Formats: sequence, structure tokens, C-alpha cells
Amino acid sequence: MPDKTQNHSSSVELHAVVDRIEDNDIAVVLLGDDEKTSVDIPLALLPEEAIDGAHLRIRITLDGDSRKSAETHIKDLQDKLQKRSGTKDQKNFKL
Repeated sequence: MPDKTQNHSSSVELHAVVDRIEDNDIAVVLLGDDEKTSVDIPLALLPEEAIDGAHLRIRITLDGDSRKSAETHIKDLQDKLQKRSGTKDQKNFKL
């Protein structure tokens, strides 16, 4: 498990190092202070200057607004399907 340098209720920040670039489009990135966890990240998602050995800070933040929007969208689709099916107040499906 990568070491978390900051741990807030909605975000974490990780130290990372670009170990190598493969096929000119995938960066193998080592995460955490111990650099034991590796992930493949498309090179296009990293700063243009990222090369082998580059040190990075990666922040992962929960996006509550996006989640709420997705939940609303799903609820609207469910309501629409329920109206189409003619099974008002009959919930025979699970999410």
C-alpha cells in the first residue's frame, strides 16, 4: 500500500516516480515513499516534461459533485424505464 503523505477525508497525496517509459506511450510509475506499488499510466496523462526518473506528486480527490450528478442521472433513467414499463411502484430489479 502506498504511503500517504496527506490524508484528508476527501483526498490523499502520493509521492511517485516515473520508473520507465514503454512503447513511447505508457509510463510505469512507482507509487509511495517505498516505491513498491507500480501502475501503468498513459504518457498523455502526465506532464509533457515527464521522463524516466521524474518525481511526481499525485493527488486523488473524491468528486462528490460528479457522484451526485451520476446518481441523479441514474435515478432519472430508472424513473423513465419504470414509466415505460407500466409497472409503477413495482420494483422487481436491483441495482
